Amino acid sequence: MPDEKRKKNILYLGLVSLFTDLSSEMIYPFIPEFLVGLGAKKAVVGLIEGIAESTSSVFRPLFGHLSDRLRKRKHFIYLGYGLSAVSKPFLYLARAWPTVLAVRFSDRVGKAVRTPARDALISTSVSASRKGIAFGLHRAMDTFGAVLGPLVAILVLHLFDNNVRLVFLLSVIPAIVALIFIAFARETIVAAGSTQALRQRKTALRSPPFVIFLISNIIFTLGNSSNAFLILKAREAGLGVALIPVIWVVFNASYSVSSPIFGLLSDKVGRKPIIIASFLYYPIVYFAFAFTQSLWLIWALFGAYGIYYGLSEGTFRAYIADLVDEENRATAYGLFNTGIGLALLPASLIMGAIWDAYGSKWAFLTSAGFSLLGFLIFLGSLTLKGRSEVS
Repeated sequence: MPDEKRKKNILYLGLVSLFTDLSSEMIYPFIPEFLVGLGAKKAVVGLIEGIAESTSSVFRPLFGHLSDRLRKRKHFIYLGYGLSAVSKPFLYLARAWPTVLAVRFSDRVGKAVRTPARDALISTSVSASRKGIAFGLHRAMDTFGAVLGPLVAILVLHLFDNNVRLVFLLSVIPAIVALIFIAFARETIVAAGSTQALRQRKTALRSPPFVIFLISNIIFTLGNSSNAFLILKAREAGLGVALIPVIWVVFNASYSVSSPIFGLLSDKVGRKPIIIASFLYYPIVYFAFAFTQSLWLIWALFGAYGIYYGLSEGTFRAYIADLVDEENRATAYGLFNTGIGLALLPASLIMGAIWDAYGSKWAFLTSAGFSLLGFLIFLGSLTLKGRSEVS
């Protein structure tokens, strides 16, 4: 049972994520429009987002495995958040889309370094029956930062004559503040086991429930392209540039509020019902995005889309912790995030290409179709018995 001091890791790591997301979300809502202003087409927007996520994701199993092997979490957390912090101000200097690509890539590599170790540290900081609420609370704090980020950006734009580049430059301040809180977190690495025990535990990474869950999410992600396209859809429906950060606040507020609710619910009723609900909920929202041109409905759909992340993000992390022993969890999180990240490149390219060729309706309908296929694959795992009794 983790001691009280280790339970505080949820708070400290939550504050790290809060300030980091505050920094990131000062920037992110403006990137699609910023790229268009630099002359990039929709397909280029998809290319940049896909490469940033997919290429950086290649490193996640590597750093996750290193964290497991070295039995260290905080070193990787420091390095990952630090790399993201130093990359962001360079957007201020960007004059062409390749510079934006380089910044996005560097930022995502930082995420690849830190995320497996951070999630493994969270999973071992609370008892097994509290993993859902622990991840839910962490996601809530993370996303609350994402609510604050656009609001801070709006204030800066108001005070400094809509200077988007200044927003990019000032975003480094909360990113640096985030690094301070890492020092307060405690390592929770368990004692090394015997060679035979470790070999048996490693088979959890190849167990059918984990593998099928991974595959289903890879297929699902082919329909879950960059959220930059949602902003472009809102612009298509008539949303003004000044309101881009506001509608992003709606999304993140919904995400933040719903995350601990569904995390706690997954502790009570099991992970699988919540995961099933998330798989079915997503295509419904995307079908609605496909057919609407109503601006008020776009606002509602951004809030509804936030609920999808509240359903899935924390619960998925807790479910992986149910399936994989703690000595290999950073590796498992790395593999999972890599699978999803690699699928983001074709997902964003497909979305951008179909949008350019046939319009937004068919782009969103195609994405909804891939997400339903991923759900059907996950159904196959429900007949398999994993290590966990959580159902």
